[in-house]
Amino acid sequence: MRTWYMRNSASDIWHPDETWLTISNLVTLMRRLGTPSYDVFLKLSVDSPEKYWEATLEHLGIQFDPPAEQFLDVSEGKPWAKFFPGAGFNFAAACVRPPADCPERVALSWESEDGRCGNMSYVELEKRTRQFAAGLLKLGVKPGDRVGLLFPNIPEAVISFLAICYIGAIAVPLYSGYGVDAIVSRLMDAEVICLVTADGFLRRGRYVSLAKLVSAVQERILSLEKVVMVRREGDAVVPFPFYDWHIIENNGDVATAAPTAANDPFMVIYTSGTTGKPKGAVHVHGGFPLRVAQDVAYLFDFKAGDRYFWMSDMGWMVGPFSICSTLMLKGSYVIYDGSPDVPDIGRLRDIAARHRVTHFGSSPTSVRAMAADENVALAPNASDLRVLMTGGEVMDADSHRWYFQRFGSGNLPIINYTGGTEVSGAILTNVVVRPIAPSRFNSTAPGVSACVVDSTGQTVHGAPGELAIAQPFVGMTRGFWRDTERYLETYWSRMPGLWVHGDLAVAEEDGQYLLLGRSDDVMKISGKRVGPSEVEGIVADGKCITEAVVFGVPDARSGEAMVVLVVRGSDQEYPDGLDQQVTTLLRAAMGPTFRPHAVVPVQRIVKTRNGKVIRRLARQAWLGEAPGDLNSVEDPTVFGEMAESCRLYREEHGRGS
Repeated sequence: MRTWYMRNSASDIWHPDETWLTISNLVTLMRRLGTPSYDVFLKLSVDSPEKYWEATLEHLGIQFDPPAEQFLDVSEGKPWAKFFPGAGFNFAAACVRPPADCPERVALSWESEDGRCGNMSYVELEKRTRQFAAGLLKLGVKPGDRVGLLFPNIPEAVISFLAICYIGAIAVPLYSGYGVDAIVSRLMDAEVICLVTADGFLRRGRYVSLAKLVSAVQERILSLEKVVMVRREGDAVVPFPFYDWHIIENNGDVATAAPTAANDPFMVIYTSGTTGKPKGAVHVHGGFPLRVAQDVAYLFDFKAGDRYFWMSDMGWMVGPFSICSTLMLKGSYVIYDGSPDVPDIGRLRDIAARHRVTHFGSSPTSVRAMAADENVALAPNASDLRVLMTGGEVMDADSHRWYFQRFGSGNLPIINYTGGTEVSGAILTNVVVRPIAPSRFNSTAPGVSACVVDSTGQTVHGAPGELAIAQPFVGMTRGFWRDTERYLETYWSRMPGLWVHGDLAVAEEDGQYLLLGRSDDVMKISGKRVGPSEVEGIVADGKCITEAVVFGVPDARSGEAMVVLVVRGSDQEYPDGLDQQVTTLLRAAMGPTFRPHAVVPVQRIVKTRNGKVIRRLARQAWLGEAPGDLNSVEDPTVFGEMAESCRLYREEHGRGS
């Protein structure tokens, strides 16, 4: 049997001490359920999910009004499972409700790149959320309306997200680094009627204007009726009509929480696929928020009063994930509006120290950046840290070891956590009652019937297979926004009765798991997912570039980098160079994160006999790998042409594969 992981020394492995095995949240829940071991507990969570969730919600103090009529309704089939039908639940009201034992506890702490800091109590958060919610109602926003969110990490972003959901409207978070095309496509798909945003933000001391971006968006979407804007640069000219965020907040009224049901949607959050437009994953009040609260409580061991910092843009899953979980659990959420390396890479640990953070999350990309300059990164004394988290992309063993040994001083558990936007939380995870080894997952997520299967759907151990889920689970997306067929095709079409997630994993005989990466073509660049077809549509304009194929390749800094192969139009000149032209196109449309690693001109692109681009073969051509079986290829000679073009490009530009 092949060994799919590097053997680790004893010093690389974290072991739970008696404290973790006696007073962690996970052990408390195990006792409530009467399970004598974690193995028994994990089996119960999958085999008896109703019993598991009843105990979980009771322990976390989460209540429905009215109560659910039943636990699960699968009358429409597994893909359309409804949990807690008939239950009344407004997660935003649960988030902002002050804790009875300490209503003035800090709910939100923030820091800006230029050093400004602040705190907001639960009492103030509830008041401001209800005020802004009332302002949205006066603007004409109704339950079920979609409202876009385009923000840096500022308090108004959190308040806006909660207020939208508080009145029963549906939040549509957007990444603040996106370009015009990416924002327009998402707003139009969700039929957003109102956009809540800020006029800009500082990055590395330079002002980045969101107002200019929004102006360009408005020119393309005539149905975008209202823009509400936080004015941070009061003297700057905003070239379109807007409503001042703080005037809307201070309207003199407070809203009452909408009587939403557990299966009412509160968020459409976009994630990229391999083909077609981005996918709008629909999440409901009684799904995503409950799932993330469960995960953070029992996997991260987060307790009331703990302080949590995981830097992420509000437009990615980690933003809503962090808001919903920390506030429902009555802890404190720390946000940072700035670059992670200003004035140096020690900034993140400095924030953790200053705000007495107990739970620190970081993407593998960020961990690698800190490890590259560890003397600076480790300078601040973050002595309150208790748990480290990571996720969003594959964590390599060396980065894990550095995070554990150096950043965590060899004492703190690292919760390696992988799932996705569509599943709300983890599929594979680490738990604090088992040893934790580099780059490994020591458990499937409680309540999720995860497995690794071969091409026939049979479970497989010791060899790579598809990561799949056998039964519906709390937090599962309710589909893609107005795209039923694509949802079914993406997750439910490959193997009957199984959710196939699109990740390659290995289930080892010892009960641990290794994640190998995506089994489809979606790229993760610095933890940010982007579908190749979206990029290809921007690059191939039909004139200068007639065709393009895009794929990801391993990268030491960003985890994965983008390579673009292009077929040029006849007699086209590129005054600034082909690389620069494509980079400029992508920067304008998608944002600076999505800069290509290489842009390679080729004569033709390899396709199937029915004309479908084969990205796998394009990637192998770049990497210099043998193509394998070419029977399905329209013209097998195209692969050799592409491979030669890639080889010449690498030699000319001095770039490795």
